[in-house]
Amino acid sequence: RTVYVEGISFDSNEEELRSFFEENDVSDIVEMRLPTWQDTGRLRGFGHIVFKSEDSSVKALALDGFYPNNRKRYLTIRKAKPPKVVQSYYREQPDGCRRIFIKNLPYECTEEDVSLALVDCGKIIEGGVRLVQNSVTKQFKGFAYVEFKNAEGAAAAVKKAAKPFGLCVQGRPLFVDYDENKMKGSYRTSAGKLWTKEH
Repeated sequence: RTVYVEGISFDSNEEELRSFFEENDVSDIVEMRLPTWQDTGRLRGFGHIVFKSEDSSVKALALDGFYPNNRKRYLTIRKAKPPKVVQSYYREQPDGCRRIFIKNLPYECTEEDVSLALVDCGKIIEGGVRLVQNSVTKQFKGFAYVEFKNAEGAAAAVKKAAKPFGLCVQGRPLFVDYDENKMKGSYRTSAGKLWTKEH
């Protein structure tokens, strides 16, 4: 039920793309995952669209090569590939370890997305979700650190992620492991501020 779309105009928006499908008799869109640039908020030109029925996704595939709303760029639409299984391995927890390392996160995800994915594992300390950014461009690098209030939370997250698709953000399975290294001072929060161990 999911299709991959590329060729989306950078100055377009979700509403315009949704209207294009609705005008072509494909209206049961369940979810639109359209990555944006963090600095401008503009679309990056590609994304995934989930439909309620398989029939609608087939209709959407038939729109491959169409020019939406008189745009100069045509859309390439194809069936989405199944997400890769990035399976963590479950290992013995370092004594008292409360912090985990997460990778394979979507570039457009937020700290809230990560917190929600871990909500059943345990309480995260205030400011405990840290998305690692490029210090120059401020672009998210796809991995993060999370610190729980207690060691049981970290253990629950690692154990859950060890199962195929055990922990996911926006449909992407996450790799999770215990983090034993001291945080570097260059790690920044989503606001671009240097992270310190003061919570």
